[in-house]
Formats: sequence, structure tokens, C-alpha cells
Amino acid sequence: MITPFFPSADSFFGSYVYDQINEIRKQSEFHIEIVKTVSLFSSEKDYEFNSFKVSIFKTIDFPFFIFPGLFNKINRKRFLNFLIKKGIENVKYSHSHVTYPASYLVDDLICKRIVQHHGLDVLQLLNGRSSFAKKIQKNFLIKNSLNHLNKTDLNIGVSQLVLDKLNDFQGYNPKNELVLYNGVDTSKFFSLEKDCNKIFTIGCVANFWEIKDHITLIKSVKKIVEEGKKIKLRLIGSGPTLNTCLEFVKNNNLSKNIVFEKEIEHEKLNQFFNEIDLFVLPSYYEALGCVYLESWATNTPFIAVKNQGIAELAPDSERMLVSEKNPNELAEKIKFFINNDFKLTTVEEFSLENTISNLLLNKIFRADD
Repeated sequence: MITPFFPSADSFFGSYVYDQINEIRKQSEFHIEIVKTVSLFSSEKDYEFNSFKVSIFKTIDFPFFIFPGLFNKINRKRFLNFLIKKGIENVKYSHSHVTYPASYLVDDLICKRIVQHHGLDVLQLLNGRSSFAKKIQKNFLIKNSLNHLNKTDLNIGVSQLVLDKLNDFQGYNPKNELVLYNGVDTSKFFSLEKDCNKIFTIGCVANFWEIKDHITLIKSVKKIVEEGKKIKLRLIGSGPTLNTCLEFVKNNNLSKNIVFEKEIEHEKLNQFFNEIDLFVLPSYYEALGCVYLESWATNTPFIAVKNQGIAELAPDSERMLVSEKNPNELAEKIKFFINNDFKLTTVEEFSLENTISNLLLNKIFRADD
């Protein structure tokens, strides 16, 4: 497995990748090696995480995602030497997470190739800090990436929406595709006996990025408070839009209703989901969103945005989906859950055990293939 994200003792980023590969290990007899791709300038070294050995491969690139893949011939040769040095031989399957650099590195491997796409920006055209570089390298990146993906034996999307985004590119001709929803580990996320909150409590766990749209959620709570209803919002996360949200809450005297909490370990999120009455994440550029499924697994209802990946799974689209950037509509949806008891259907179909079982049934893993 080649991936740019995988958790460590210091970071839980990539926990869903760990959960997935750990479930594959449980259900198969594969010997699994993990290669984590990092920048040439990274100080990260090989490490072990929950009995997985993680080998660090440093990719030669211009900084700031300027013309990624320009040095791919060099990186591919380095990658082969790296595998030999690490004793990683007789590779039968390569499982690359996101297009670049993972899928670029495996061209010289004689094996079945899998590429898994986690975001709606499937070819990573929005990556990097330089808007000028993004504009001039767009065609270069599209052409190169499609060339690698068309040679891939199986392209996986974490929702049908992700695969639809790929198929929007002229020249994309996949050999085989599969929707593999980011299943939820029901041994980690499950319903506990809940104490009744005196005040209806909403929770949100997400990085404070513009696309996560915390401000719409905050404005919807403001509207509900102004109507005289008691409500509490717990926000967990960090990121560039955090200060804007903090300032809005302060300026609108919402500090008693909206609290900001520090990030917590992924393993401790089950308690959080069991402490809230409703989970809301109004993200409007979301391939799927593991947090929705984690909330669902604890029998805590959630609200998401229409036309995102999670819309393919939401058990009650009328109640649980809202138009993007619409605080008034979101406030009305929230009030439904305040005023009504709501019973969720089971999440079992999308448990990690079942989603990975379906993956391993794919014809790419057939012994006679």
C-alpha cells in the first residue's frame, strides 16, 4: 500500500486508511507492506503503528505542488531501489491512495494495480499555493494522471460521486471501477447508554476549512437562539477559518451557546458522538465523510449537504440533507430533530467488515485472474 496519509503516535490523520488496511489484514492472508510518501524535505522516519511497519519514501518534487510528476522517471527508479532495500519483493498487488504520487510510482511494478480516490478533486488540480502554477500546469497534470489511471486495473471511489468526477474527464478510460464506501468500524463506534442532555446539543468534528462551512452551522444556531430556544453547539477541530468563527461567536454574544474544543484522539470520538443529540457538518465539497457514518454507528442522527457523497447513503434524505450555504434551511432541519424523536436505521450494511468483504470479492483478487 502506497499512501500519503497514515496515522502515527503523534497524529491520527489517515485513521480511515489504517482502519481499512487493518480490516483487510483481518479478512485475508495477505502480507501487507505500507509505504508512506512524503516530501523530500520531510524529517519523518520509518515507524511502526499498531504492528504495521511504515516505510517512508521521500518524493523528489518542486515545492508547493508545482508540476508534480516532472521527476517521475527518477522517482520510479528510486522507488524500485527503495523496495529492494526494504526487502519488499514479489509484489502481487499495489494499492495506491490518491492519484499523485502513489499511482505514478508503481508503473514499473509487475502486479495488479489499485488506485483509491478519496476526494472530489480527483486529479488534485486544486493542490498547491501558486494560482499561476495551477493554471499553466492543469493540462499537464490531467494528461499525465489519466495516463496512469487508465493503466490501473481497478479505480476505486469512496462514493459514486467520486467516480462521476473522474468520468467527467475526456480521455478517462478505466479498465474497472468500484465504489468502496469508507465503512465504519463498529467495534470503535457504537451506541452507549446516553444521559439525556438538559439542553439539546449539536456536535461537529471537522478541520476548520472554508469548504467545511462551519460558519453556516454557527449562523443557523444563532437563528435558533434568537427564536428563544435553548441549544448548544460543540465544535471540535482546528484550521484556517477557526479565528473567523471565534470572532463571529464573540461578536454575536453566542459564547454561552457555542463552545470550541481541542482536537481529540480518533479512538475517543465514540464518547463524543454518544454525548450529542445531533451531528451536523454542512460541508459542500465532500467525497463521503467518515464522521457521518461514525455518528450513524452511535445511533446519533446527522445532517449533511445535498449532492455530496454521503447523500448516496443517508437513510432519510428529507430530514438529513440540506442545501449548501443555507443557514435558514439548516435551522429548520435542526428544529425538526429538537422537536421530534428520530430513530435511525442500522448502519450495519456500511460497517467496515462488510465493505471490505465486498472489496475482497472483487474479481481482481481471484486466484485464477
